[in-house]
Amino acid sequence: MIGAAVAALSALILGEYELKGVMAGVAGVLFGIVIAEVVVAVGKHPPMSVAIISGALAAAAMAWSGWIAAGRTWHFFGTARWVALAISAVAAPLWVRSAGRRVPDSEPSP
Repeated sequence: MIGAAVAALSALILGEYELKGVMAGVAGVLFGIVIAEVVVAVGKHPPMSVAIISGALAAAAMAWSGWIAAGRTWHFFGTARWVALAISAVAAPLWVRSAGRRVPDSEPSP
C-alpha cells in the first residue's frame, strides 16, 4: 500500500520533467530502486510476489509520469520513456530480491 502511494507521488513529480537520452535510463533505474527500497523498508523480507508487484508499480508509475509529461496523451509518449519504463520494471524486483542479502538482521552468507 505504501509502495503504491510512493509510486503515485513519484509519478506526479517525474511527470513534470522531460526525459531524454541517458537521463531516461538513469531515471528508470532510480525510479525502480526508490519504489523497491520503500517496499523493502516496510517488509524486511518480502516474498517474490512483492518483488513482482513492485516492478508492476514502478512500470505503471513510469507510464503515468510519461503520460503527464506528454500532455496527457499517449501520442507524444517518447521512446526514451518506454525504455525508462522497462528499466524501472526490471530494476525494482531485482532490488527487492537482493534486499535479503542487505538487511542488517539477516544471517550472514556461508
